[in-house]
Amino acid sequence: MQRRTFVGRALGAPLLAAAGLPQAVSAQQSSLPATIALVVGASPGGTTDTLARDVSEVLREKLGRTIAVENRAGAGGNVAAQYVARSAPDGGTLLVAFTSHTLNAAIMRQVPYRPIEDFTPVALLAQLSAAVLVVGPSVREGDLAGFVAAARAQPDRYSFAIGGVGSSLHMQTVLFRSALGLSGPEVPFRGTAPALVDVVAGHVDAMFAPLDVAGPLLSDGKVRALAVTSRSRLPSRPDLPSLSEAAPQVQTAAAWFGVLGPAGMPLPVVATLNEAIRAALRTPRIVERIVHAGGEVPDLTPAQFGEFLERDLALWIETARTGKVEIQ
Repeated sequence: MQRRTFVGRALGAPLLAAAGLPQAVSAQQSSLPATIALVVGASPGGTTDTLARDVSEVLREKLGRTIAVENRAGAGGNVAAQYVARSAPDGGTLLVAFTSHTLNAAIMRQVPYRPIEDFTPVALLAQLSAAVLVVGPSVREGDLAGFVAAARAQPDRYSFAIGGVGSSLHMQTVLFRSALGLSGPEVPFRGTAPALVDVVAGHVDAMFAPLDVAGPLLSDGKVRALAVTSRSRLPSRPDLPSLSEAAPQVQTAAAWFGVLGPAGMPLPVVATLNEAIRAALRTPRIVERIVHAGGEVPDLTPAQFGEFLERDLALWIETARTGKVEIQ
């Protein structure tokens, strides 16, 4: 397969070797551009932008460079990705990508970049896997097993809100319904907030929602949570089962954030940036922010991040196929 060959060739043993040579990394640091742009394919203030700015502050200190966060929102991240893919591969222009980088390529007929071949993986920043399956007042079952049994007994009984067609939470809904054989209607919304409003009102029965967004509604008792998509129970909500525990046949899909450069970046430059970013991810403030959002702090080499991207792309392609997701 072309993508597998590319990653194996470009990000294999030489890069891992470079990452293990502190002298080589230190020497290469001096060849980094004086200003490094972190290009964010989302508007200011969101999760991607906030994480990019947190990391940029540490990188300034670690690399001794000016780090500029540049927002280029549009087309679900495609505008920023295309811009970075066409930039010089010298480490001066980097993309702070998120799940849509691979997801768009699986559900859109035309994407202005190749998500694997046109980029150099640098570092995975975070995986946010803690979405929750919430239900409104129309659902009387008290746990996930009861909800699934009722939905199977009456296929059209329970509907699912989709807070953004083509989003990672849409794909999580597809994975959930496909694995459990649920066939109730899907109701699309333009965002999580309006979808939750209709779940609270009982117009739609259930949805997967970000934990930080649904949290206040859970605390007020306006919705109930049946499961969380993290790999294990969350310390903040120990009574809430994980999907892995309550429905192990359901595959979970984590949202992710990472740094990519244009294809063809020098391996020592990639190693330098990866080392600095991983150091940033160990700072207490950044760790606390990621964990508070229900996420995990990874520690991957560039090669491992490249393999992660390939698996993620394959997951979305297969999910869209089996779930019969309409290609946009």
